[in-house]
Amino acid sequence: MNRATIRRLYRDAILQVFGCGDKDLDVHLTKAVKSDVHFSDRAPGQWSPESILEIYCESGIPNATDINDFSAEAREFGFDPSTAVSYNSDSWDRIDGIVNLMLEVTHPGLKVYHEPYNGAVINIQEY
Repeated sequence: MNRATIRRLYRDAILQVFGCGDKDLDVHLTKAVKSDVHFSDRAPGQWSPESILEIYCESGIPNATDINDFSAEAREFGFDPSTAVSYNSDSWDRIDGIVNLMLEVTHPGLKVYHEPYNGAVINIQEY
């Protein structure tokens, strides 16, 4: 397994899911993706050195545990409040899906997934 490939795939997938596609508007996310996705055994925090990657969610990458509830605002402006809640874990599942789709082509049999370590660190593990 080439960890650099997995790191590149996660960087691309994070930008695809959390970015908007405009380079100027995504500049902070792009910087965070370049600086906060680490090989776990070389990561500054060493939270989980046995994992493949450590992703730090303190400088712009959304973490996997947040729930974004805008139902009060939706009611205030006359929108359906049931559609105004989003879970970052759903977005991270999409990221895993994108990465695994690419790995299916390049490295058949290899699958990875995200696992939140805490509110600021996500580990990438192999199935």
